[in-house]
Amino acid sequence: MRKVRGVKKVSQYLESINCPMSESTIHRSMREGGIPYKKPTPRIVIFDLDEIDTWLEET
Repeated sequence: MRKVRGVKKVSQYLESINCPMSESTIHRSMREGGIPYKKPTPRIVIFDLDEIDTWLEET
């Protein structure tokens, strides 16, 4: 499993695969339940890049 911590890192990943998404758009998608993520503590957000890739293919 490939994982990154934080909205900034997942934004950079999306940019690297030619699917740019701003941090504010990612936050909005998190609130709306779109983008898959885990929040083990109130200040830590973890994104599994394999789940992100699957999510992109489905949208």
